[in-house]
Amino acid sequence: MNDHDKHDKDLKKILRSAETPEADDEARKAALNLAMAEYKKQDYKKNRSFFQGLPFISRLTRKPTDTRRENMSFSNKKIVYGGLAMASVALLAVGVAFYPSYEDGMMGAGTAPQPQEMEIAQVEKPLDRWREIRNESLVEQKALEEESLTMADVAAPPVATRQASPEIAEGFVASQAMNRAVSPQAKILSMPVEPVPPQYYQDEGRDNFKDVEVSQIKQVSGEPVSTFSIDVDTASYSFVRKQLEMGRMPDSDAVRVEEMINYFDYAYQGPESREIPFKANVAVTESPWAEGKKLMHVGIKGYDINSNEQPNSNLVFLLDVSGSMNAPDKLPLVKQSMEMLLTTLKPEDTISIVTYAGAAGTALEPTKVSEKDKIMAAMNNLNAGGSTAGAQGIERAYDLAEANFDDEAVNRVILATDGDFNVGVSSPEDLKELIEKKRESGIFLSVLGFGQGNLNDHLMQELAQNGNGVAAYIDNAQEARKVLVEEATSQLFPIAKDVKIQVEFNPETVAEYRLIGYETRALNREDFNNDKVDAGDIGAGHTVTAIYEITPVGSDAVAIDPSRYASDDMAVEADDVEFDNEYAFLKIRYKLPKESKSKLITTPVTADMDAQLDPVGCGTEDRCPAAVSDDVRFSIAVAGFGQLLKDDKYLNDFDYDDAVLLAKKGKGADDYGYRSELIQLIRAAKTADQMER
Repeated sequence: MNDHDKHDKDLKKILRSAETPEADDEARKAALNLAMAEYKKQDYKKNRSFFQGLPFISRLTRKPTDTRRENMSFSNKKIVYGGLAMASVALLAVGVAFYPSYEDGMMGAGTAPQPQEMEIAQVEKPLDRWREIRNESLVEQKALEEESLTMADVAAPPVATRQASPEIAEGFVASQAMNRAVSPQAKILSMPVEPVPPQYYQDEGRDNFKDVEVSQIKQVSGEPVSTFSIDVDTASYSFVRKQLEMGRMPDSDAVRVEEMINYFDYAYQGPESREIPFKANVAVTESPWAEGKKLMHVGIKGYDINSNEQPNSNLVFLLDVSGSMNAPDKLPLVKQSMEMLLTTLKPEDTISIVTYAGAAGTALEPTKVSEKDKIMAAMNNLNAGGSTAGAQGIERAYDLAEANFDDEAVNRVILATDGDFNVGVSSPEDLKELIEKKRESGIFLSVLGFGQGNLNDHLMQELAQNGNGVAAYIDNAQEARKVLVEEATSQLFPIAKDVKIQVEFNPETVAEYRLIGYETRALNREDFNNDKVDAGDIGAGHTVTAIYEITPVGSDAVAIDPSRYASDDMAVEADDVEFDNEYAFLKIRYKLPKESKSKLITTPVTADMDAQLDPVGCGTEDRCPAAVSDDVRFSIAVAGFGQLLKDDKYLNDFDYDDAVLLAKKGKGADDYGYRSELIQLIRAAKTADQMER
C-alpha cells in the first residue's frame, strides 16, 4: 500500500467516526468572510472594466461594487454568494470536527490535549491529501466551466439558471464538478448547493443613478444669469412610484425634480402657429416652504399637431433579450408596450426589430404596420435567454433605419432594456459618438427602461440626451399606455430641437435665486448662443415646466450677505428704459426640426405677473390679486414633494402633509387619475420615511 492509499484509508476512517458539532458564531462569521473575500476577488476580475457584461461595454456603476455589496442585507448576501458561502461553512464545520477527532484516534482515549500542544506533523499528511483532492477537483471544475461557457454560445441555459444570478449558476456548476471529482466520503466537505428557485425580481444593487448635487442659491450680483437645457424625460417619476409602491424610499439620486414635475400634462396656453412652436407662460407667487421668497413659474406649451399633420414613422425596435429580461415586468411588458404603440401608428408606417444579447440579430426586416400580425408574430417569438455576449445590435438597428430612411418621416430607434447596454460598441464614448453622428443624419434615439435591480438610469439619460430622444421608465401596462399611446405624438414627433432657456435676473429687484431641479441639464452661459451645443427637444403638444425660487431685494429671507466690494449698480445701462418693474428677462432659443440655425423668443418677467398661491378675501375683485391656476399650484406641489424625497435643506418646515394639501388644491379635473395617484404617493412616502427613520 502506497502512502496516498494509506492516507485515503486514514481519512475515510476519521470521517466515518467524526461527529460534526454545530459551528459556533465565530466559525460562521469566518466562513462568511471567507466566502465574501473569494467572491469579491472573482467579481473584481469580471468587473474590472468600467462596464459590466462584455469587458468593453456594460452597466455604469456609481459606487464601487464592493461597497454596494457590503451594504446589502444579510438575506441578500445569502442569495448572491449562494454555493460559495455554503461550501465554505461546510469546510470550516468539518475542520472543527476533524481536529479533536483526529487527536482521539491517534493519541488514545482520555482528555485531549489543548490545540497549542499538538504537533503539526500529526495532521499534516491527511490535510495535504485533502489539498491534493481539492486541487484536482478545481482543475476539473475549471474545464467544466469552460465547456459550459462554450455550450452557452450554442444554446440558451435552462430556465432556472437564466433566472438565477450568474454567481449562483457558477456555484451550482462548481458543486457538480466537485461531486464528480471527489470520493463519497469527501463529498460532505462540499455538499451540492440547490439552485435558487426562479425569481422574477432580485435586488442586485446595480440600479445606477448619477450622483448630482442639488442646485445651490446663487447671488444675483455675482451670477445674474442661469442657463439650462429643457428636459421632457419622465423616467424618474415612474421609478420613484415603483419604489414607493413597494414600501421603500427611493435613492435620492433617482429623484430628478424636473422629471417629476414634467411627468404631468398642464393646460398652458399654446402657440398659434407651428412656425413659432411654443409659448412661455410665466407666473410669480409666494413660496409655500420659505417665507419671504417667491417662486417664478415658467410653463412652456408646444404646438399640438392633429392626425392629418402627423408625418410617417420609420421605427426600429432595438430590444434587449438577455437572460435578465426573463421577468414579467421586462420582456413580456416590452412586447405588450410595443403592441400598444402599433395602435397609434398609421398603416403605411414601418417597423423593424433588432435584438441583442443571447439572441442577437434581426428579428424583423422593415415591415408596414398594416401587416400587424406579422410584426406581432416576430415579437412574440422572442425569448429572454443567454449571456450578454451581444452582436452589433445598435449598428444593425441604425443600418435598418438608414435603409428605410424617409426625409419626410420620423426616423427613430427605440431601445428597450433593463440596463444591459452591451450592444456591440467598443466603449461608452464610441457609443455616444455613434448616436450623435446618427442624430445629425436625422435618426433619433429614445430609451425605454424596464424592471429593477439592474437599471442603468445614468446611461439611459445620456444616450437619450445625445440621441434627441426621450428617456422613460415603464413599470406596468398603464405606464406603457401613457407613454406610447396617450403621449405618442409628443414622444415621436419633435416640433423643436436644441431648446435652451436662459434667465437673467434683475439685481435691482432680485437678490438671490435657485433653479429647482435641472441639475443634469445645466449649461454654461456662453452655450446659449452656440448652435453647436446640443440641448433638449420638445415634441408636439408637450409641456415643459421650470420653477425658480427667488428672493426679492430687501427681504428678510436673503441667505447670502452682499459683497463688500460689489458695484452699486450691477445692471446693464440702457437709455430711457426702466427695470424697476422687472424680476427677470426670459430667453428661449430653439431650432426647427430640419434647421441648423436657432431662433429666439423673449419674455420679460414683471411684477404684473404676481399672483396668489391661494385666493383670499381682499375687497373688490378688480383690486384683489388673482390666484394662480390649478396647474401652477399642482406643479409647485410636485416640486415640493420631489425636494422632500431628496431631503432638500431649503424646505424649512414644509412636510408631506403640506404637499398633500397643496396637491389637493391644484388637482383640478384629473381625467386620467394621475394627480390623485400623486397624492397617494406622497402619503406612501410619508409612511416609508417614518419607517426608515
